[in-house]
Amino acid sequence: MHRKIHFMAFLLVAMIAVSACGQGVGNDADDIASGDSGEYPYGHYEDDKMIGTASSVNKKENIIEIDISEWSKRDWKGPVLTDGGYSYRASFTEDTSIRYEDGTSASIDDIKNGQKVLVNPPANDDNSEAHADEIVLMDMTYEEKYWRLLSHIDGFNIVVMYEYGDPPPPEMQEPLYENTLAILEGTDHDVVGASVEYDANYVVDFKEELDIEQFPVIFVFNQKELLFKGYSADELYAFFEDISDS
Repeated sequence: MHRKIHFMAFLLVAMIAVSACGQGVGNDADDIASGDSGEYPYGHYEDDKMIGTASSVNKKENIIEIDISEWSKRDWKGPVLTDGGYSYRASFTEDTSIRYEDGTSASIDDIKNGQKVLVNPPANDDNSEAHADEIVLMDMTYEEKYWRLLSHIDGFNIVVMYEYGDPPPPEMQEPLYENTLAILEGTDHDVVGASVEYDANYVVDFKEELDIEQFPVIFVFNQKELLFKGYSADELYAFFEDISDS
């Protein structure tokens, strides 16, 4: 039986990756996984409501950078899930209104990397830099917060999370995926993989929320939830051996 495994290196701090396009805010996870997003995959976006995800906030220069890839493709016919990304830079001042979606007042310090935001006025056709009169921090679903960890196939996503300057050891890189492939040989299970740098300024503090005791840490997610957490390759192999034997 044909088996496949893919290794993809994603950094949480890099919010505009080509492979990320079409997998962020505003999409239905089942549609993404199945590839069935309709004739206009991003047609639910409105011209006068520019929604994207915050890539970075530069308080020294008063600039916020936003990934508006999906909003920019609202008139595109599908499929467009693997096309390039679009970034928008907006300046902010003390006159910029910043609030949560429920109307509660917010500040620029509340905007984390990956935060879903609505910015007014929308970008011009050339995405040239403009002043943000209003920034709204939008409510986010679990899928939107965890999309880089959740599996985007009907199978498992192995995620190795590490800290900046301390990459995973060799046994947690290519061999980890190759050995998992060997364990699952002959089964109906597919696996993808991601190497993710921990970002303390991300909209979700995974260290706290996933109770990470040390780095690097290995996770296994399906399309909906966390299935495994461990700190060694052997623990991961034991997990998949149980699945292979079942």
